Amino acid sequence: MCCMINFIICDDKKEFIDEIVNVIDTVMMQNNEAYQKHIYSEYNDEFLHVINCNLSWKIYILDIEVKDKSGIDMARKIRENDIESMIIFITVYYQKYIQDILKSKFMFLDFINKKKDYKAELATTIKYALQNIKKKNIIRFKSNGIIYTLCTKDILYIFRDKDRKCTIKTTSNEFTVLKTLVQLYDLLDETFAYAHRACIVNLDRIKIYDKKNHIITFDTDETTDLVSNRFRMKCK
Repeated sequence: MCCMINFIICDDKKEFIDEIVNVIDTVMMQNNEAYQKHIYSEYNDEFLHVINCNLSWKIYILDIEVKDKSGIDMARKIRENDIESMIIFITVYYQKYIQDILKSKFMFLDFINKKKDYKAELATTIKYALQNIKKKNIIRFKSNGIIYTLCTKDILYIFRDKDRKCTIKTTSNEFTVLKTLVQLYDLLDETFAYAHRACIVNLDRIKIYDKKNHIITFDTDETTDLVSNRFRMKCK
């Protein structure tokens, strides 16, 4: 599969980090999913940066008390611009925070007590998260014997080359497939539009549209000049 699941973990105790990582690896060994772990020992600038990164499918596992900062505050920051990512809270101070968590509007997936056998509960919660992630917007198709599964929000644009092959540009990769542009467009939702007869763009990923020079810049700073007059008119 081409979608990357990103586990974002923050805990200031190495023993817990090691246990959480072991649970993730054990669960993911049973799944045919690509995944990456982003591990932090504090809620610092690097952690704040990953919140704002346009990564695919995020699953946060957040300790409530990390040094002088709160996982609850971090969840609030996550939800400012991101309502899709999964949040799992985990703490040894379960009773202290249970009411605050239950009253919150963070749409969290679970609140786990470290003082119990939390590893079994965490594994179950991660499995549940994976089941729900698969229901989110994806396209799946077969080309030249390869099955592709792509997150639609990861796609920047798709263009057709002179050989009539289509290249799908994503946040971090590109895939050349033996599908027509029309076939791919039919798999996509209303966030995609033809910018040119040879190019489909993800409207949600456009950062700048330079009408004078007819260049689209995406939020990764990738650009395309495949822009038709019709698209220019629509953007007036």
